[in-house]
Amino acid sequence: MKKIISHNRYFAVEMIVGLLTFIAVLIFGDVGFILFSFFAILAFFKREKMDERESQLFHKANTGTLATVYLSMFPVYFFMPSFNWLMVLACSFIFFRGLWGLLMFRFG
Repeated sequence: MKKIISHNRYFAVEMIVGLLTFIAVLIFGDVGFILFSFFAILAFFKREKMDERESQLFHKANTGTLATVYLSMFPVYFFMPSFNWLMVLACSFIFFRGLWGLLMFRFG
């Protein structure tokens, strides 16, 4: 099977899955994590072997993701202790990785 080579689609799907999972968990509770399984769809979008520039942009996207997820967990931990912090961590990771990936591949 030939894989689709579109990083914009790949990161857009990541953002959508992260956002929809977060909304579904807020509405339906822990059952909303079923939408997290759509993350497996990304296996059809990723290229098998990346070139040097793509791997550098992925690295930059992962570094930006780490910083934004780290900063997004502060308000959740300190100001909203009733939130399920693991759910927020997982959904924010997927969402921000998609966002940073789109930014890196578009402007990076």
